[in-house]
Amino acid sequence: MKQTQLFRTATRKLLALAGTLAVSIAGFTSADVHAQEKTLKLLVGYPAGGAVDVVARQVGEAMRGAGYSVVIDNKAGAAGQLAVQLLLQAPADGKTVIMMPGGNLSIYTHVYPNLKYRMDDLAPIATVCAFNFGLALGPGTPARTLPEFIAWAKANPGKASYGSPGAGTGMHFMGVMLGQKAGFEFVHVPYKGGANATTDLLGGTLPALATTLPNLVKLHQSGKLRIVGFTGENRLPKLPDVPTFREQGFPDIVLSEVFAVFASAKTSGDMLTALEGSVMTAARSATVRQALEKLEFESQVLDGHSTRNNLIASLKAWGPIIQSSGYSISQ
Repeated sequence: MKQTQLFRTATRKLLALAGTLAVSIAGFTSADVHAQEKTLKLLVGYPAGGAVDVVARQVGEAMRGAGYSVVIDNKAGAAGQLAVQLLLQAPADGKTVIMMPGGNLSIYTHVYPNLKYRMDDLAPIATVCAFNFGLALGPGTPARTLPEFIAWAKANPGKASYGSPGAGTGMHFMGVMLGQKAGFEFVHVPYKGGANATTDLLGGTLPALATTLPNLVKLHQSGKLRIVGFTGENRLPKLPDVPTFREQGFPDIVLSEVFAVFASAKTSGDMLTALEGSVMTAARSATVRQALEKLEFESQVLDGHSTRNNLIASLKAWGPIIQSSGYSISQ
């Protein structure tokens, strides 16, 4: 009798232990799989510290609320094209996406005859913000205003150069348009992102810089550089002393850009829908909106369908501008 009770007791303990181990193993496996499913690589085709990188990190951090662990992967090269190629080489499983300017599709299609990707290769997930371009001057020129700079450039042929975050970008063409319409030689110096170009501007190596307006605002307000024009429709409340190009006699230099998140077009519809909801929720969060406002970006959250429609319209708008410049890049 005593042996039977001992056997039953031992059996109950073994069953309890087995149950505990089963629950532990199941719990570990579920958590592990969940963590893998929610890990998201967000490619940025520009160096850390640039405009795209800064916004990507804000959105990535906010996506933690949807259970994602977002890893920012900076892959600078070929004016942002390298990162797109890496996206398209990665498995289309929704675990790798990219944030980039819309111009990497709408502009590059016109600029690069041998571009290795097209709009149909990418699936727009969401637009997260919009912004204008600005032209800033540094200690490399004595000019204080746009008219003064144009006069200085004409009086000093070959000295008027400007940096941009990359060849074939909207900022590059802003400079091309200004040089053409104002009638002076404006030499373009492409950089791999705007951060290094800003450093050279402040150091006097570059007389001028064409880049995203948000990257210039605080430096302008502190007096370290001078924004002499930007591509908006009207003056901005935070920059009441900075005129638009339009009001300075250049009505065609009215340009804007967006940052948007994309996945491979081969990604499943269900995965794209899940990513779209998570990115849009993050971009609409108070944290991101406040961060964008502080960084001088305009919060503009659009779904994938609206993002695609805007890109198609932008593709058509940039065509005549780039064609009239006669500029193209052979690869």
